[in-house]
Amino acid sequence: MSEGTLWSADLGAPLHIDTDANPDLWGYLHLQIDKKNFGEWLDLHLTGLAAVHGVDLTRKLRRFHKRFYEKKIVMLRDKLEADEAFIHHPVPLTRMPLVMHATRIHCEAPDTASCEGSTAFTVPHPGIPEWQQRTASLPFASPHLGENGIRVTRSYPADSTITMTAVTYHWHTPPGVPDVCLRGHHDDPDVIAAAMEALDDFARTLRLPEADR
Repeated sequence: MSEGTLWSADLGAPLHIDTDANPDLWGYLHLQIDKKNFGEWLDLHLTGLAAVHGVDLTRKLRRFHKRFYEKKIVMLRDKLEADEAFIHHPVPLTRMPLVMHATRIHCEAPDTASCEGSTAFTVPHPGIPEWQQRTASLPFASPHLGENGIRVTRSYPADSTITMTAVTYHWHTPPGVPDVCLRGHHDDPDVIAAAMEALDDFARTLRLPEADR
């Protein structure tokens, strides 16, 4: 990984999207971090999870997670332009981590029906045959972000052997207040199914800092 691609000295910036979720269940993934701090964070993160899950932190497991988080940070920060990212701790270290990323969307639509973000996540993926996709959406209110929210779950084939499951939450807010989108996906449908109640609980904790209101 080249300097300037993953590593950054821009640390300690104010949060764009905040949460008071249980830190034993949810960890913060720094999207702006330097190499030294990343190494220290990774050691603490993996050592703590290994102890919680009662597994040995082997070199193979550490390499797997190091590669995963390096790629994830670059993708979330540079490609998806996520504002914040969070790790669901109960997923075993032997599985792909479940990372949820939150993004502010500046939508000036007067109502939910006119908001493209509220409908975009229910549109079938154009690169995958519709019969291979399973999509479900339902209203999802938030005590902090308002009543105009939805939760969309989608399953689709990543290849001939893997079915990806994506979960998206989106809240349309009044003009002048950023919409918030929370998204994540996993290659094991059982992990998403087991985490769904925790994902809903976590989604309800998200809020915009007062400066963004």
